[in-house]
Amino acid sequence: MTNDTYIVDEYNKTTFPVEAGEYDYVLSFFRRSMDLGPARNFTTSMYQVAKQANVPVIDIIETLKGQTGLEMTASLAYYMNGSRTNSAMLGIINKVKPNFYAGRSVLS
Repeated sequence: MTNDTYIVDEYNKTTFPVEAGEYDYVLSFFRRSMDLGPARNFTTSMYQVAKQANVPVIDIIETLKGQTGLEMTASLAYYMNGSRTNSAMLGIINKVKPNFYAGRSVLS
């Protein structure tokens, strides 16, 4: 495996090497259904998920193949939520309990 491509994650301030052909494969998977910018972001996210789970990124992409619409959205949220805090979860809506004391201050 030649590591001649690097993923630069500006948000997490990390850089890690990937195999160029594999990167193109993952990017082309996402390019089928979205523009280049979002496809690059999802590609980077899938590499981060694969790295954290110690699973080849190709295995993750293979599980996504054949899924459409809501199925793929749910699967992507599942994979990406593995590395997120509870306050930053994707696709999960919790009812917000109003804070009585904060509300009281606003109304006064």
